[in-house]
Amino acid sequence: MNFSQSSSAQQAEAVPVSQSAEGIYTLGATALNEAPSFASYSGKITLVVLFQPGCPWCAIQFRDIEELQRDRAPWLQVAAVSRNGSVPALLRELDEYRTSIPAYQSSRELLSALQYTPGTPCVYLISPDGRLGQVACGRMTADQLVGFLTGR
Repeated sequence: MNFSQSSSAQQAEAVPVSQSAEGIYTLGATALNEAPSFASYSGKITLVVLFQPGCPWCAIQFRDIEELQRDRAPWLQVAAVSRNGSVPALLRELDEYRTSIPAYQSSRELLSALQYTPGTPCVYLISPDGRLGQVACGRMTADQLVGFLTGR
């Protein structure tokens, strides 16, 4: 399933987790939009959203995540990681999203640790010690994200 395809009925799908992402915060990630160092997320529960230029669902997913963080989970650290795209293309995309979510251009090593998926958006729950928790691909509403965070 290509999650970047537009569909009025897109649903998130759980992705089996087969490896640890231990040490993920030390992997290469180029900070965009004045984002802090990716290593600054170490020691915190972090929701990572995978995005890419030209993904219509990604902009919506960013708004849903911002709503979740603002209204229900202000303690949650959120970072966006690109699946692909040049720095100029990613910065243009982030400007169009009008987002406050810190974003990063990923490295191959980082995508591998995130268990590279066939489409976007995807969300990953990373534990404070950098272990990969749950993964789901496809747009999720703020309510669905609450369920994702609580393991429902």
